[in-house]
Amino acid sequence: MLRIESRSLEQAVETALRVAVLEKLQERGLIPLIRAARHSLFELAMIGSDGAKKLEQALLLNSGPELPYVRGDIFCFEDFAFFLIFGDGERGDVGGVRAGIIHRAGVEDAALHLDSFCRHVGDALDAACATTQHNHDAHSGGSASPPHAASWLKHEPRVSDSFLRFAAAQDGDTSAAFARGEMVAGWLRAVGMLENLEARRVLRRLAEAHREGHGASLSIAGDEREGLSESQLSKLAEVGLIRREILVSCRRDGRALFRLPSPDAFSVLSASHAMCSECGSMLADEKAEEIAVPTSLTSTLLQDGTWLTSHLRSILVRLGIPENQVATHSISDDGELQMMTDVAGEPFLFLLRDGDWALPHVRGVFGEYAGADIAHLVIIATGRIHDDARQRLREYGRRHGGRGRETEVLLIEGMDAVASGLSEAFARIAERALAEELWELDPSLGFSAGRMLAARFRLLWRPSNISPDAAEAAAFGAPAGGGLRAF
Repeated sequence: MLRIESRSLEQAVETALRVAVLEKLQERGLIPLIRAARHSLFELAMIGSDGAKKLEQALLLNSGPELPYVRGDIFCFEDFAFFLIFGDGERGDVGGVRAGIIHRAGVEDAALHLDSFCRHVGDALDAACATTQHNHDAHSGGSASPPHAASWLKHEPRVSDSFLRFAAAQDGDTSAAFARGEMVAGWLRAVGMLENLEARRVLRRLAEAHREGHGASLSIAGDEREGLSESQLSKLAEVGLIRREILVSCRRDGRALFRLPSPDAFSVLSASHAMCSECGSMLADEKAEEIAVPTSLTSTLLQDGTWLTSHLRSILVRLGIPENQVATHSISDDGELQMMTDVAGEPFLFLLRDGDWALPHVRGVFGEYAGADIAHLVIIATGRIHDDARQRLREYGRRHGGRGRETEVLLIEGMDAVASGLSEAFARIAERALAEELWELDPSLGFSAGRMLAARFRLLWRPSNISPDAAEAAAFGAPAGGGLRAF
């Protein structure tokens, strides 16, 4: 998913100065894409490069009553792109200068690159002002006071009112919830064991047996693994969902005596010639078997669907959603989990269920969210979404859309399909936001500058053009193995 960061100067730049600013930036290694294309056109028109500069200046000083054709420019690099827009305070745009960076989510040093670009723009403005005043020995209202880097104002991203209300109503300490979410999400990103239905079933059985006071929750030998392989059990132990122990039982009456943390501990105890307190036999002759015991992490994750919301949170973060833009509500009476995030000012409401979505579950959606301004409704089931439930949910989207359009309803079965299902929707919204951000440059290109850049990033990051590791990272909206390349 693409992200946009921008800053602005409350400093108007007159028409005659804009080309000089772009020239100064080009001298610093920042090639203005639109001006380079326009300069090629001038060279073709003048049948050579000698007259291209003169034609550019002639049009710049005699552009007529319409808006100046130098509205800004784009600077493309392999992993990111800068944009620079000169505002006129007319036709709905903002006066002054706006500079920004467009990059894929997950890049940590994008803000540093934007700082550097803003410094370059400020220096170019200073140099262009000095050159213009020296050559023409004249005054300039827009360039009399050269701007400085310290005067750049940061633009905060848009956040919908629906998300703000949802986040304000979430339960508990939000900072603690975010911290716990980061911890569990990091663990789930490494293993994702709870996506396995059989693993969840076994872990629930272990947790129930443990709560009922049964010592030998699950024997690891024989058919009692319930469909889990040795490697899967080892994985559960590695990630801290189960703890392997040795259960020692009296061979005569089968009563559990005690548990030991490892076979080595049992060997040490057997070598000490210890005896059974029930039958008096040597401990080495008693029954010893390896068992799996659920950990406290298992109880935490399985209780109230915490594993499901934590897993979805980790997926959203990998797709480029900031952690502080994910809010969670407690589980409802009928087992429904609610989450919401915001993408470029558009709210996404997630309704999750660990199991199937059936028609009775959907009726509550119509009642609770009938008047809500929800642009996107995402229904996620670890099981199936029944056909009649699908029909009613699509009806909800048609009837309860806000701002003159239908609510988009996404139906996803299985957590393994969440990333692919959401990445496409997020990319579509990011492209629309980018087109709105750069609309002032559209007349200079003859097409949408934002959609062109979105397509450019998409084509550069096609899996066929990059390594397998980078392709996997790109699927989650982040480059693999490093950040932005220095310019």
